[in-house]
Amino acid sequence: MVCIPVKNEKIILISPLQLYAKLSQESVTLVDVRELSEYNQGHITGAVLKPTSLLTTQELHNLAQQDNLIIYCRSGKRSGDVAQKLIAMGKNFVFDLEGGILGWQSHHLPVEL
Repeated sequence: MVCIPVKNEKIILISPLQLYAKLSQESVTLVDVRELSEYNQGHITGAVLKPTSLLTTQELHNLAQQDNLIIYCRSGKRSGDVAQKLIAMGKNFVFDLEGGILGWQSHHLPVEL
C-alpha cells in the first residue's frame, strides 16, 4: 500500500480503495469528524462520530492516543484541520481519507445509513 504524505509528513493521505482494503485487514480507529446530520446521511461502517464543532481538547488528546487512527470528513478540509491539531498534540502520524466521504462514494464503496 502506498500512501501519500501531505505538507506535514505525519499526516498521510490514504485513498478510498486503500482504506477499504485496510478496513478488512487491520484493526483501525475510524473517526468521522462531520456533523451529526451529515453522518446520518451516510458514513463508513465502523466509523465513530466526533464532530469537529464539538471536539474538546480532552477528546483530541484521547484521539491522539489511538493506534492506527484514520479520520475523514466530507471532502478533506475538516479532517485535515483535525489531523494538524493531533500532530501538534504529539501524535506520531494520522491517516486522512483522501477526498473524504465524497471520494469514498465516488468509488462506489459502501456506506451505512
